[in-house]
Amino acid sequence: MLKSAYRPPGEPGLWHDFLAQLERTLAQVEAHPATVEYLIHPRRTVALTVPVQLDDGTVHFFSGYRVVHNIALGPARGGVRFHPRVSMGQTVGLAAIATVQSAIFHLPYGGAAGGVAVDPRRLSKGELERLTRRYAAELVDVIGPDKDILGPDLGTGEREMAWMMDTFSTNRGFTEPGVVTGKPPQLGGVSKRGEAVGRGVLYAVETFAEFKDLRLEGSTVAVQGYGKIGRAVVRLFAEAGARVVAVSDEWGAVYNPEGLDHKTLLAHFKETGRVEGFSGAHTIGREALVGLEVDFLILAAVEGVLHEGNVEQVRAGVVVESAVGAITAEADEHLRQRGVPVIPDVLVGGGGLTMDYLEWVQNFSMFNWSDDRVWLAMQRRVSQTLREVCEYAEDQEIDLRLASYVLGVDRINVATHMQGVYP
Repeated sequence: MLKSAYRPPGEPGLWHDFLAQLERTLAQVEAHPATVEYLIHPRRTVALTVPVQLDDGTVHFFSGYRVVHNIALGPARGGVRFHPRVSMGQTVGLAAIATVQSAIFHLPYGGAAGGVAVDPRRLSKGELERLTRRYAAELVDVIGPDKDILGPDLGTGEREMAWMMDTFSTNRGFTEPGVVTGKPPQLGGVSKRGEAVGRGVLYAVETFAEFKDLRLEGSTVAVQGYGKIGRAVVRLFAEAGARVVAVSDEWGAVYNPEGLDHKTLLAHFKETGRVEGFSGAHTIGREALVGLEVDFLILAAVEGVLHEGNVEQVRAGVVVESAVGAITAEADEHLRQRGVPVIPDVLVGGGGLTMDYLEWVQNFSMFNWSDDRVWLAMQRRVSQTLREVCEYAEDQEIDLRLASYVLGVDRINVATHMQGVYP
């Protein structure tokens, strides 16, 4: 396996998986040695101590991170995650995957990622705002619309992006909406951006199904994860004619082979805060969902949910990796050996990435496009990219993840070689 001189403290996780995938890729594409070195050495890693005064007057220190992995194709761009499991190893891995994803989708971005190790549900609104603003203030000198663009991720959304934008703008003395994406529409964000990731999943699966002569309408779907993305996925797939038979969250899972009514399920979730107890289905173990015999298994929660310990249970026709790193490198290899198709995270997440790009472009031009124009542009970008990768994978007789990385790394290699190394 590739040996990176950079070794983040703690469990490497996503960074380890990225290096494993990069090694597979380099056996298929001729990359200049300098390109490889750039890819295995993050450009900038920042570890922060984020002090926050809590409502009771005490001060608590949180660990925060921001990583810029590569800027060969343009300024860095990546989400900010608020979650207890945030670490440097996870953040470096997320940034590296973002680098390759932007290249795959022909977008002028490098890769970045950031976050704070915190459970945002345990903070009051005031505490969360103070945490968010302090995190952004610590990064003022290294972020910006032409340097490093922040976006939403697990545990953050429009509200947090608005606070970060205001903090950056206040420190700079002028309004700068382009420093973040995923903002409220009133501040220059894209309308209904929250649906973008879910729609991106739908468009990716629709394109894959069309390419493979599969039918999405009438197919059976299980969705692992019922957060903002999972809820959108359930609704959109149901509206597209698929039969969503199972859904899980962090507490449990529900299953009905005849299909779940997504509207009443959502009402139950809003009332109780979990899917368990839904009267339109029976409860199953959370882990049991990955072993259901369905046409599409959609992983829409966090990384590492499909691993060596449970991958043998998978009986789905196609696994859709909506959450970044949801499938470990070992589990991915197992699925390849079994011939189970995987639509990887770098493809499935293209909807949210594309919407962030369209928002950023509008902020630069100071002109807002209609919702129809934005949605159509996003759908076209996702569908064209999926077809391109599917055609390349079929021609080369390789899996979609490897095909994606080969195309992405090749574009990064060309850009790196053309720019050279600054002396």
